[in-house]
Amino acid sequence: MMNLNTDQGITYSLSILQEVDYPEVLFWLGIKPLNFGDLHDLLANISNDRLITVIDDLQENYLISPIKQAGCFVLTKGGQELAHLITSLGVWGRQQMDENRGIDSVQVVMPDSLMNQKELLKYRSIVEQYI
Repeated sequence: MMNLNTDQGITYSLSILQEVDYPEVLFWLGIKPLNFGDLHDLLANISNDRLITVIDDLQENYLISPIKQAGCFVLTKGGQELAHLITSLGVWGRQQMDENRGIDSVQVVMPDSLMNQKELLKYRSIVEQYI
């Protein structure tokens, strides 16, 4: 569970981003609403119990809606905003890492909401380099 005792917005934001598995869950739900099974499939090396805990924590912090839509988890407006920031930070960070190593960054096309689960799964290893 996050330690949210802070007076600064950046500290609060970083406390969420530093939690293991939170950014990746927010990223995937930022692409599109997903049911538990599909979300679990997109996350590497996370147990069912851990995913349940992460979802509960993100719901308590008003980032995932407590109300499912068609059996799927949906981000709140704040969750959507944070998911966009996570994507931007991940891409920026990867580009900086590559530049600092003297490597040309590969331009990547991120998944979108029109993709089915099979197509999203193809992106899992790519996303792990960024998020």
